[in-house]
Amino acid sequence: MLPAGLAGQAFGEAHGFEKVVHQLGWVKSIQFGGHFAAIENGYFEDEGIEAEFVAGGPGGIGTDVAVGSGQAMTSDTDVEGTVRSRMSGIPLKAFGAIMQKAPGAIMSLADKPLTSLSDFSGKTVALPDGMRPQLSALLATADVDPDSVTFVPVGTDPGILAAGQVDGYYGWATNQGVMLQTRGVDIEIAYMNDLGVPGYAGVLVATDETIAEKSDLLTAWLRAEIKGWQWHLANPEEMAVLMVEKYGQRGLDLEAQTLESKMMADFVPVGDAAENGLLWIEPAPFEAAIAFNVAAGELEEGAMSTSDAMTQDLIAAAHATLG
Repeated sequence: MLPAGLAGQAFGEAHGFEKVVHQLGWVKSIQFGGHFAAIENGYFEDEGIEAEFVAGGPGGIGTDVAVGSGQAMTSDTDVEGTVRSRMSGIPLKAFGAIMQKAPGAIMSLADKPLTSLSDFSGKTVALPDGMRPQLSALLATADVDPDSVTFVPVGTDPGILAAGQVDGYYGWATNQGVMLQTRGVDIEIAYMNDLGVPGYAGVLVATDETIAEKSDLLTAWLRAEIKGWQWHLANPEEMAVLMVEKYGQRGLDLEAQTLESKMMADFVPVGDAAENGLLWIEPAPFEAAIAFNVAAGELEEGAMSTSDAMTQDLIAAAHATLG
């Protein structure tokens, strides 16, 4: 008997399926539920695609490295990650976005809330290094001296907030926020989108070359993805069970996965997707990200256009041909 991986490969080859390897931006959990719903319900198979999703997370390979080196055909990042990859010479381009509102947020204890930029002065905030320029620029526009805020490195466990070691903690409301809430910690959530950082999360990317040469394949992949996310949104509790029992990493908590699964309704079918369909993508967030990097002196004026960083062609074609 062939090992599972080789058996799957043999099945795909025997049926003439085309393989799409997607590098996940984090560990296999409910935030990626729509991908696995598409596998569970045969939507990729219907499109003649053998879909593989490779776990990310601590120590995992990054989006830009995975796609830029050809180890994966597609991956997920955010708007700023797409722009910064191109700035570093890796020709990634966005062609869809799962979450129309990014769940990235500064979380604080409810009795010491950080709800607006003016609240940050004199506080200690755990934040990824890559986000410090963005938040510092936002603070400056709100007449808050960035030097009045103490930034410390952020880890994946929000326990430092619950313990009062920091005043604010950056994470995903659908992940670390759920962790805190299921531990009985009362928190305030200030989404980065609401603080002034426009953008999507779960931004789907591939190289310029792949988008040019495999547009039909990626369009078919998107059709399956759309159906998968539709199923997830319609069946959040069942999707949580599937992640815990079948598709997710070991040790996932069903209560937390169920809560997070239901929260997807606040992030996936909203905004541009509510008007144009799931996974839709618009130029505006990319324009804003490019402009921010120009203003910050990280990018020369005119060195990158919005069409360099994103395209609507594939998601538009997927919706136009969706059966």
